[in-house]
Amino acid sequence: PRGGPPPAQPPVGGAPPAGSPPQQQQQQGGGGGGGGAQQPVEFDHAINYVTTIKKRFASEPETYKKFLEILHTYQKEQRGIKDVLDEVSTLFADHPDLLKDFTYFLPD
Repeated sequence: PRGGPPPAQPPVGGAPPAGSPPQQQQQQGGGGGGGGAQQPVEFDHAINYVTTIKKRFASEPETYKKFLEILHTYQKEQRGIKDVLDEVSTLFADHPDLLKDFTYFLPD
């Protein structure tokens, strides 16, 4: 005898079923590791840092523009990180707190 209903067909388009909640993982302090889970925190830190520079040099917009120019030049890989640090050190010579915070973002 032929038993049972015909096999179910897969959904058209192959999309995963909707409505399943994404899994969330949180990493808490310590342990080094360079996981991507830390990226949002670092991104927020970078945004806050640039905002601090913009406010600090509100009366000296050329200094702020120069900082952005240094970063842009580095991003285009026209200069090494040592050159970038030298330029930022000169630019922020009278602002050791900004220079210290800048070193947080340097590669190891």
